[in-house]
Amino acid sequence: MCAVSPADREPPTAVVLGAAGFVGRNVCEALSACGWSVAAVVRRTASGLPPGCRTVRVDLLRSDESALLALFEAERPALVVNTAGALWNVTDEQLTEGNVTLVRRLVDAVAKLPVPARLVHIGSAYEYGGQSTGRPLTEDLPEHPTSRYARTKLAGTRVLTDAVADGRIDATVLRIAMSAGPYAPPDSLLGSLARRLAEQPRELRLPPLAGVREIVDVRDVADAVRRAADAPRVPPVVNIGSGTGVPLTEAVDTLIRVTGTSAAVLRSPVPDDGGHARRDAGIGEQPLDVSLARRALGWSPQHTLADALTALWDTVPGRPDASPAPLTTTSNLAVDGESIHG
Repeated sequence: MCAVSPADREPPTAVVLGAAGFVGRNVCEALSACGWSVAAVVRRTASGLPPGCRTVRVDLLRSDESALLALFEAERPALVVNTAGALWNVTDEQLTEGNVTLVRRLVDAVAKLPVPARLVHIGSAYEYGGQSTGRPLTEDLPEHPTSRYARTKLAGTRVLTDAVADGRIDATVLRIAMSAGPYAPPDSLLGSLARRLAEQPRELRLPPLAGVREIVDVRDVADAVRRAADAPRVPPVVNIGSGTGVPLTEAVDTLIRVTGTSAAVLRSPVPDDGGHARRDAGIGEQPLDVSLARRALGWSPQHTLADALTALWDTVPGRPDASPAPLTTTSNLAVDGESIHG
């Protein structure tokens, strides 16, 4: 159910930063469908935004706090959603700029608004790092991030939660698990495999796959953003995940079944010495505890893994019987929207 149904007044405005990215695009769609007027902030011109969304071009890393404040004063948002940030294949400096400096500027700008707006920031389960609790991960655990990405994401989270503790802003961090679903980017594991399968290869060679990961449908993430916008009060950090782990091999096999490929699948063995060093190293196999999301936001995951992978396949460009082309942009996803989470 959508709490926003303004039949007799102007719809409230949501400003979504990183709207060209995987999470941002789905957040724009969910908010627009529920009656929000969505200002989709991108670095460069983008097409394929959902109905009800309008493009606002701002170079987030080249703009200072005054530019963000001017944007917010012009839009007068009730909600600001930050899905922008830096992820893989960027320098340490870009990680700091995208995940810490940008968050600091954003918090300062939101704090100066004459009419308060709620800020919803997309965090990452990588912030927890490896944990040895043997139980699902709760928001009160001390974090032990290991990768540079995870450390900068946690630093950004702390900028925001410190501002909340000081009473400067009304905000929450949604700490999300590995995500899959519509418009998954080509540099994610599942997104890249789907694109290769769309080419109808005779053979598909898989990378070494090991371990268990929690995978949440990005549409459930977008629904969590919407519910965080509507909630009377929000905790500073809320876990958003499926609540269960799945072997990566099972996730990939599910995708293969969804595509209906006739390709011969060639599996690569996992080296005994651990030399494959996946880029998702540094996250444990315990799933997120999502009980706080249920209590505080009235949220729970609605989509299965098969749902997420079917929706992913349905939006892969170039596949047989492909649907209309998804969002296209010349933007740099490192700053316009995190290309993947997990």
